[in-house]
Amino acid sequence: MDLPPARISEVIRRMEGTGGDFAVPLWRGSLAGEYRIAAALPGGRLPAKVLDPKRPPTVIILSGDPDFPAPTPPPTAFSRLPRLLSWAASIVIHATGGARGHYAAIAAAVPIMRRVLLIETGTVMEDAWIGLVRAEAERRAKGGQRLPCLCWSATPRGGVHPVMEAGR
Repeated sequence: MDLPPARISEVIRRMEGTGGDFAVPLWRGSLAGEYRIAAALPGGRLPAKVLDPKRPPTVIILSGDPDFPAPTPPPTAFSRLPRLLSWAASIVIHATGGARGHYAAIAAAVPIMRRVLLIETGTVMEDAWIGLVRAEAERRAKGGQRLPCLCWSATPRGGVHPVMEAGR
């Protein structure tokens, strides 16, 4: 989804002051024209143009962290997943409560890495995602390529996926 600036501003306004406002720094970078954002829900598809390597810097968000108590979808819920993993120059697995600092770091990385895949997931699917990302990194390593990866995890806190308060 390539949203016009007015729509991005609307998204930011709706987020601010809510439990989802941790993502505001990421959306502000898009509003400033530093990169584009594309997002997919489980079962959703992204337009082919989003995966064009000549495209401006882009972050693709796979939004698989549902409102509780809905079940967290598995990686297989996302279509064309092998293609998305192959497209990425860097991958972030976010399997913990959202924090502005996390999303500000991602926003800083997108213009540098140019193709960032952000996987938003619940703790219960963290290991499944790590396995897939690790397999992609190993596949690339055989060809002499590196795949920078980061996983924000709730595991060090006993596996509890916290819900952050607004503004954190």
